[in-house]
Amino acid sequence: MEKYQKGSWPSTLKRAARFISFSVLSAMLALPLTMLSCSDRSHQPFKPDDGKVPLTISVGSVSQADFAGTLTRAKVNVGEICSRLNFAIYTDTGDKVEKIQINQEAGEESFGTVSTELTVGMHRIVVIAHSGDKNPTMTDPNSITFNNTAGLKTTDVFCWSSEVEVTSQTGVVEVSLERVTAMFRLVLTDESVPEGVAEMRFKYYGGSAAVNPFTGEGTVKSNQTETIAISTGQKRYEVYTIPRFEDKDGQRQPSMLKMTIEALDVSGNTVKSRVIENVPVTRNRITCCTGEYFEGGIMEYTTLAFQGLDVEEDWAGTDDIPLNE
Repeated sequence: MEKYQKGSWPSTLKRAARFISFSVLSAMLALPLTMLSCSDRSHQPFKPDDGKVPLTISVGSVSQADFAGTLTRAKVNVGEICSRLNFAIYTDTGDKVEKIQINQEAGEESFGTVSTELTVGMHRIVVIAHSGDKNPTMTDPNSITFNNTAGLKTTDVFCWSSEVEVTSQTGVVEVSLERVTAMFRLVLTDESVPEGVAEMRFKYYGGSAAVNPFTGEGTVKSNQTETIAISTGQKRYEVYTIPRFEDKDGQRQPSMLKMTIEALDVSGNTVKSRVIENVPVTRNRITCCTGEYFEGGIMEYTTLAFQGLDVEEDWAGTDDIPLNE
């Protein structure tokens, strides 16, 4: 980036408009980065007095939003599938990393677009879309954390990140988000849910409630819990995690889940429990477990071995596993 001497800005402004440039952190990043562009429509004069330039971040679309795989490259508006957006801009000052965080909720007039002023130089920008009740912790740009509580469970999560070199030319960073979550789906084939069962609780370990937005991978091994109230006739239940990788026998392998599924009565007592070991999960895919959960009645506790995986070759498809084997 060129260095300008004091007093040289008027001649600089006469030059042709420039594009915002960015650099990819690594060619091996799991999430493709979207090109950054400069828009003349938002051009504003550079302010030499405070050393900052105006910049707008615009979420244009969400890619691969169809989890089932029928529209593997579908792009939709972020407001159609997520209720919260979190923007974070990180600047390394040499002594510390400074962060600007802007949070938005669906329904706001500006949902999907933020404008701010940044110093000329390199910045890391992270954008997260989800439907949690609270905002994630974004202190560490390499680990965005959704604390697994009742108020901040892991929902379907989409993200984008890049290093951006901000120049004296005003621009718009166009963002296209990518899914980083995997889904576990339970489909009951029971004729009916036994009387007195009010909720289904899913307790699972091995996935993550935190994501590195530059790789799209989970960063910590999390204990995750979600309790879902049973509505009349409900037979399908869905929970999310962010897949992780582990080093095993000198090889990098995807981490698997240990999934405990509990049926609860109106007082929150467990009346039936089943455990499924070694459940594989993959980013942007569904692991679907189908079977008769209440077989044998309530007050039964069983451990199931995972087997019978049927993997579809198409991206963003469904992997089926049996509940009763």
